[in-house]
Amino acid sequence: MDSLTDRSRLLILSGGTLVLLGFAMWGRAAEATTGHTVRVETDLLQVVIADNEAYGPEHRAGYNGISELRLKAGDARNLFVPLYAGLNFEHIFSGDSASFGWNIFEPRRAPMQLVRLSDTKVELRQDRTEHWPLRSRLVYEVKGDAIDFTYFGTPLEDAWRKHGYIGVFFASYIRSPEDMSIQFIGRSRPGQGDPRPRWIKHLPERHGLAANHRPEGSTWDPSLDEGFNIDLVKGTSNLEYLYPFYLGRVGENVLVMMFERAGEEGELRFAQSPSGGGKGNPAWDYVYFRREYRVGREFSFRARAVYTKFTSVEEVVRLYEAWSGEKVKLP
Repeated sequence: MDSLTDRSRLLILSGGTLVLLGFAMWGRAAEATTGHTVRVETDLLQVVIADNEAYGPEHRAGYNGISELRLKAGDARNLFVPLYAGLNFEHIFSGDSASFGWNIFEPRRAPMQLVRLSDTKVELRQDRTEHWPLRSRLVYEVKGDAIDFTYFGTPLEDAWRKHGYIGVFFASYIRSPEDMSIQFIGRSRPGQGDPRPRWIKHLPERHGLAANHRPEGSTWDPSLDEGFNIDLVKGTSNLEYLYPFYLGRVGENVLVMMFERAGEEGELRFAQSPSGGGKGNPAWDYVYFRREYRVGREFSFRARAVYTKFTSVEEVVRLYEAWSGEKVKLP
C-alpha cells in the first residue's frame, strides 16, 4: 500500500461492521477532515488552516497553510491577503538545472490531506509532488496569540544529489501593511558594509533583489545552476541576522516570526519581497536548506508565529527569549 489513500483508509470487516483504521502508517491517531479547512480558536486568535483547494468567495486554490489569521480584539481584518495564505508551503528545489522546466510551485499544486490532531493542532500531509520525491508534514498548533509550526520532510529518493541540499520555501502574503519592511537584529556581511550589530529595517527595492538574509557566521551560499528560477532564493542580500527572529508591523499589530537555530545540518534564511502578494502586499517569508539528509530519514525544523498588539521591540525580544531560552544582547 503506497498511496496516502491506502494508508489512511484501510478498511476491515469485523462482525459485519466496517472499521476505519485512520492513518496507521503515519504512526499516530488522528481525525481526517472531510472539508478543505479547519478552524481553530483561542481566547486571542481566530485561525483557518487550509489545504490546496479553493474555498469561499475569495480564497484561491494553491495556497495552503494559514489562510485566515485574525485577532479577536481590536482590528479583526485577516492578516493575510484573502486570496492567498501565510506559512504557505511554496517551493521545493535543488538548484539543479534538470528541474528548471518543472513548475516551481509544485507543493501548491499537489494534493494535501488535512488532519485534526486535537482542538488546537492540525497537520497538513503531502505524500510527494509531481517531480519531487519529498514526503512532507506541516504541523500547526495554536496557543494563545502564537502558532507553533513544525515542518517534517522525508526524501523518498535522492533528487538533490548534485548540490547536496534540499531546499523548502514558505511564504506569507501580508495584506496592505502601512510599512512593508521587516525588522531584525543583524549586521552587514563581512567586507560588505557595516559589521556592527544593529536593528535593521529592510525592504527590497524590487522582487528578487536582496531578498534573503543568512545567519551570522555562515560562510555558505547555496550552489545554483545558471538560470535558476526562484528569485527569492537566488537574490541573496549583504545582510546577516544575529538572532533567528524578525518582526513586521501591520497597523497597531505585529507579526513576529521566530525560528529554532538550524545547527550544522541545515540553514534557515529570512526572505522577503515588496510585491509577492501583489502591489502593496509584501511577502514575509523563510527558506530552509537541509544540507545533511538521507533517503528515508525524516528531518525537521521549528518556528513560531506570534500575532498580537505591538507595544515595543523590547517586548518582541522578550517573546523570542521566552520561546527560545536564548538571551538577546540588544544593540
